[in-house]
Amino acid sequence: MVNLNKVNMTNETKKADIKKDNLMLDLKSNETLKNTLNLALKNTSNLMNVLLPKIADAIKNVVLEYKKATEKNTKTSDSEKAIQTKALREHSYSLVGYVRTNGINHAFEMVVTRAIKLGLMLVDHPKEFQVDTKNSKVFVMSKIATPFIVEKLEGQKANNKKRENTSTELVEVNTGVVDRAYKVKYAVPTRVSRKPKTNDEKLTFGQSASLFFSQFNKALDYATKKDVRFFDMVDEKTMETLSNINAMFNSQAYKGMRDFSIDYEIDINGELKKAS
Repeated sequence: MVNLNKVNMTNETKKADIKKDNLMLDLKSNETLKNTLNLALKNTSNLMNVLLPKIADAIKNVVLEYKKATEKNTKTSDSEKAIQTKALREHSYSLVGYVRTNGINHAFEMVVTRAIKLGLMLVDHPKEFQVDTKNSKVFVMSKIATPFIVEKLEGQKANNKKRENTSTELVEVNTGVVDRAYKVKYAVPTRVSRKPKTNDEKLTFGQSASLFFSQFNKALDYATKKDVRFFDMVDEKTMETLSNINAMFNSQAYKGMRDFSIDYEIDINGELKKAS
């Protein structure tokens, strides 16, 4: 027998989805978003610096208009999905007829994704994130952009000291800060029992070194060719880590480790002995 209740529920769900889609397409703020996205599709340079703030502001207006149009409706998980990252990305692509299967535009996808993140933070945290669309600038509250301030202590062995940044001043930042701030603001909670998604913890140090060497070479290649995929791999935090690694490679400690690996070996009994 046909379950009429289930059929009715399915039909109602489909009607709700159609209504939600129509509402998104009918938003007046779509026009500005569409125009800015078209500019992003046509340009291959300065997307992040010039167009990201404008797209983020347009996304913000779309979200605010959608919220206002649905404020009297009963909030459901489906209605909220329309203004979440994935749905906003799909909505943005459809406005300008961008279809991934026809060829992937990495630069366009990256600027849209980052602009959506910033746009959502402009809506949810207006005192902490702002944009200047006229001058193409992004502003973030100082303590969010730079959680810790590094102080240099002259004449001390441990010559760097970190202290918490408590400044609420809005400061201009480069667009790479957006991804880091978004991860903090919309962190996905994890369970203690949750299994890791990767096998990183099972890798030996040697395997990790080989993997790092391979990925580092790829990043260098992208940078040399000025390939936008470089920014899929590298952000400010990554560059900070690489700088620390570079400092380690130039330290006496690394020289000592290298000498130790040459001067000593393991004997047949598993004991340390001088290399012959």
